Amino acid sequence: MGKCLRYVTANTDTEEQSFPSRKAFNTRVEELNLDALIQMADNLRMSESSKMESFELLCDHKEKFRDEIEFIWRFARAYGDMYELSTNAQEKKHYANIGKTLGEKAITRAPMNGYCHLWYAVLCGYVSEFEGLQNKINYGYRFKEHLDKAIEFLPEEPFLYYLKGRYCYTVSKLSWIEKKMAATLFGKIPSSTVQEALQNFLKVEELHPGFSKSNYMFLAKCYIDLEQTDDAVKFCNLAVLLPCVTKEDKDAQKEVKKISTSLKR
Repeated sequence: MGKCLRYVTANTDTEEQSFPSRKAFNTRVEELNLDALIQMADNLRMSESSKMESFELLCDHKEKFRDEIEFIWRFARAYGDMYELSTNAQEKKHYANIGKTLGEKAITRAPMNGYCHLWYAVLCGYVSEFEGLQNKINYGYRFKEHLDKAIEFLPEEPFLYYLKGRYCYTVSKLSWIEKKMAATLFGKIPSSTVQEALQNFLKVEELHPGFSKSNYMFLAKCYIDLEQTDDAVKFCNLAVLLPCVTKEDKDAQKEVKKISTSLKR
């Protein structure tokens, strides 16, 4: 991302600095109406290599559509994409914080919109990566709260169950002292099980077979924890069949290889 000449801003109250981005194609998109803009941004985002273009497209229209809900949550999502694409910690923190602020604006204005809750939850998760223990736990609760709201409004969206599965799996692995700290700070202990995580990952597969390499990886992990080796092997084999498209896919591929090796011992 260091090749950039243009600086982008989100017009949020919390923003103090901006990071550069490639020069966007202002002349080509100036006349887009909201529906056309949304369609173009969504289509660009379907390709991992075009996510930055989708972000830049939305940046070019933030003044015109900054009060439109369908624009706001997509802009928050685009900042999440930039967080994922960036390899620089300061940039990641920058994108996460602006995205979270946009997400807050979205859920305030459209509390019944599941996509607003979804991307606010995701951005809270990203922001938590740069926080101390107390705020990390606080954002964890916030993530779960808005994820559950998103599921309530979007019960057929597989990505939500994938995120909830990951949350449940992570919580199931917390040590006693980590749970005790959470209880001390917030008066309640986060609770979940591998079985609950498994049910969410299976729900993803039910709604969208072959959803992602990562979902298969987590299914394998859950079955290993539950000592159901045959099922673990089955999902490792399925994971290998899917192509590596995203960085997450590549990370999952490495993990699947480790799991497969351990299962053969």
